Amino acid sequence: MQISVSEPLSRAWERMRRMLFSPFDLGRWLVLGFSAWLAGLAGGGWGGNLGGNAIGRLDEGGDTASSLGELWNSVTTHIMWMPLILLGVLAALAIFIALLWVSSRAKLVFLDNVVHERAVIVEPWKRLGRLGDSLFWWRLGFTAVVVAVVLVVVALVILPVASSSLGDTLRGLSIASVALGIVSIAAIAVVALFTLLLLESFVIPVMYRFDLKTTAAWRSLLPWLKRYPGWFIVYALALLVAAVAFQVVVLVLCLFTCCIVLLPYVGTVILLPVWVLYRAFSVEFLAQLHPDFDLFEAAHAIPVEPAEASSP
Repeated sequence: MQISVSEPLSRAWERMRRMLFSPFDLGRWLVLGFSAWLAGLAGGGWGGNLGGNAIGRLDEGGDTASSLGELWNSVTTHIMWMPLILLGVLAALAIFIALLWVSSRAKLVFLDNVVHERAVIVEPWKRLGRLGDSLFWWRLGFTAVVVAVVLVVVALVILPVASSSLGDTLRGLSIASVALGIVSIAAIAVVALFTLLLLESFVIPVMYRFDLKTTAAWRSLLPWLKRYPGWFIVYALALLVAAVAFQVVVLVLCLFTCCIVLLPYVGTVILLPVWVLYRAFSVEFLAQLHPDFDLFEAAHAIPVEPAEASSP
């Protein structure tokens, strides 16, 4: 089986050009841009000096009793803010969950629009709602697991640092724990980002193609991940390079448009060719693994709306 990066990119470029510029339709851009904007809504601390002075004194080897007393006074001084802080955290969490739900459904809507080369919101939103809800619950669970693991690592770092004043022996442990914590969090971030990349690029198309829930789609993709691990890494590296180039383009556009490209929705519409190209590229790359993964061919076999046929 012949796998490459350049061929899927070339076919994706042609699909993007035909969909957005042959002919150019502002109404299509606005609707399609709206679905792309919704798909990207969810992705993208307090404490201040609470206890900072007391911990600093502990680190300086001051009197332990007085330092702990200062820490307690600091906590009681700030205790009045706790209900307000808790309310703010709950509000932020509720907003995040709502945006995660909307974006999970919208990801499938945007994919449906790109596959069928159209711009519709309401019909695919309803039709793909079950898959969107499955994606939402998976993403929410994954986020909770990642946050929990990071908090455990942070706790394991903080404890030796806080107790380092008890003796010079523990100072080495404190430094080692900080270094290990940084490495661990970096490793967690890389694994989490790579997992989300696979989810966005391949698992969602597999869900869409075979009407599978998220976990079942992962199981369908896993054998191919084991068979072609190198190519999936190459794909990720290619997107990393493209992301750096994309940030440079956004910076240049900001300089010449007074940062209008950063405005919500407006920026997505302006950069819509990039989002369509990426979505089509991931689908074209997936189609190389097996003909059953070819979403474009399946869409042409059973079209939702009339669209110009094209062989991938």
